[in-house]
Amino acid sequence: MNTLKFIFLVLFQVFSITTFGQLLQPQLDSVVKNYTQALHKNGVDTICIYEEYCLGCLFYSEKGKSLCLEKASYLPTYIFWKNKGKTFMTKKDPCFDYSVQQVSNDSCWYYYLANREKIKKEELKIPQYIEIVNGKEKIHSLETDHSVYFRIILNMKNDSMTKEINNFFFTKELGVNGENNINYEYNTHTLLNSLHLILQRVTKEESAKKRLVATLR
Repeated sequence: MNTLKFIFLVLFQVFSITTFGQLLQPQLDSVVKNYTQALHKNGVDTICIYEEYCLGCLFYSEKGKSLCLEKASYLPTYIFWKNKGKTFMTKKDPCFDYSVQQVSNDSCWYYYLANREKIKKEELKIPQYIEIVNGKEKIHSLETDHSVYFRIILNMKNDSMTKEINNFFFTKELGVNGENNINYEYNTHTLLNSLHLILQRVTKEESAKKRLVATLR
């Protein structure tokens, strides 16, 4: 059994651990920034960063070993770029760099170009549910800092966009009794979510091919 545990602190759950080490997001952000700057210097002007990260998550090893030597899946950052009409990608995580692969599915560029003005204006709605109190409807809003997030950064020549997606906003049932999230349908049908799903699908397809070779940083 793998000794690396992934602890996700949600609401009031508390876990007792002996040794742990948090994988710092700023370190990974710096690696990604340096990589994209190098792409720009080489004349690449179409880049998409698709990042998955977590607030309230800890990785730890019961054996006290280096986390990077444990066999586990870390929250990744994918970098896509277009050069001479072809789309390429690579992957970064807190411990590893990955090889570069050409991607056949480049629909993310076309979808963004066709919908960019609407996507830029879209904002996801906070999860809410309705409770009946004394015969009257009362709307409750729920927020959580401990969640998985996605960040999409898109730069195409002189055009740029950055969007944050809180995965909790796509929770269908809320509250003690599992009331419906009244903003679930809106959030799932946004153009932003469609772009997010396209990127998610591409990364899953490429991961399934197992062509991205990891090198310990």
